[in-house]
Amino acid sequence: MDKLRRMLRNGVTSLCLHLSSDQEEKMLAFVSLLHRANTRCNLTGFAGEEDILVEGVLDSLTALTWDEVFKASQSLVDVGTGGGIPGIPLKIAYPALQLTLLEATAKKCRFLEEAVRLLELEETQVLCGRAETVAHDPTSRERYTLATARALGELRIILELTTPFIRPGGFALYYKGPNVQEEIKNAQNALHVLRSTIVALRDVPVPFRSRKTTLVLVQKTAPTPPQYPRRPGMPKKRPL
Repeated sequence: MDKLRRMLRNGVTSLCLHLSSDQEEKMLAFVSLLHRANTRCNLTGFAGEEDILVEGVLDSLTALTWDEVFKASQSLVDVGTGGGIPGIPLKIAYPALQLTLLEATAKKCRFLEEAVRLLELEETQVLCGRAETVAHDPTSRERYTLATARALGELRIILELTTPFIRPGGFALYYKGPNVQEEIKNAQNALHVLRSTIVALRDVPVPFRSRKTTLVLVQKTAPTPPQYPRRPGMPKKRPL
């Protein structure tokens, strides 16, 4: 644990962020919870605790280099959150956020509910369902000021799965890799149809790795047409 604590502190410092001692403890507790869950039921593809810390927690925290976006946001929906990445690390680091973790797989939802309870994350809910369905529920549609997604698919797909949750004027923040420019080119029709625009890109080095995460900041400019998202499976099968 001492090694993980040092890695967490050094990683956070390299991102020019700060965590309180309580936030550090919760981050490390989350790493431990997710690691134990992985050994029981292969919840995620992370190889071990250090991998969870770096590729899960610290990579998630790269988004907080866009601090002004989080300061302007009251509510966050993490679509396709899996084991709680990036939603739970972002909530721990920015506790004022009202967080919704959306996940379609039942065993992952059970883990998320347990993690939220054990980590004592206030104003956090777990929704178990597909984004294509939940986004048409009036209690979820255009409710949030910020959405995020990581490892959910290419840009034109995740735009359809996330922007219906965002209020007009709100933002989506996506974690992308080296093919981001090609994804942006392919997403022009989706951006138009879904009434959204790319505001900015930001490359952030991932601590302890040679790669960078490209953060794509999208703003929703008008209400989503009512037919989107399409029925389950269609956004991936026939991207906009």
